[in-house]
Amino acid sequence: MSEVVVEVRFTSLPEDDDFSLDLVTDELAEDLRDLGEVRRLDAVVSPDSKGVGEVVLGTLAVVATADPGYAQALVDLVVGFLGRNRGRRAHLKVGDIELTIDQPTKAQASEMIDIVRNAIERTYC
Repeated sequence: MSEVVVEVRFTSLPEDDDFSLDLVTDELAEDLRDLGEVRRLDAVVSPDSKGVGEVVLGTLAVVATADPGYAQALVDLVVGFLGRNRGRRAHLKVGDIELTIDQPTKAQASEMIDIVRNAIERTYC
């Protein structure tokens, strides 16, 4: 069985610089480590580029599990992160499914949990 990766990305604010984005990315990574393996994504570098690939600030990859509670924990952690970092939105991508989280109501969060759970299960199959 191959691993399923959930990409978690958040929007930057106008006042953000690389240093502050790095700190906020670390904060989100620390939150998500409760779920398992977390890694930063590397920027896609063209073959003509002579530089080394850069890390994409504000974007993380989390290795998902098929555990039924995983999707709820993921959405809860991201919503908590957004609560501490007002003005940001988070974007989750599982396979070809993408959704945006921005201070959701309980009903919206429940719907997002179902979407993430279904996307993970579909990707595992």
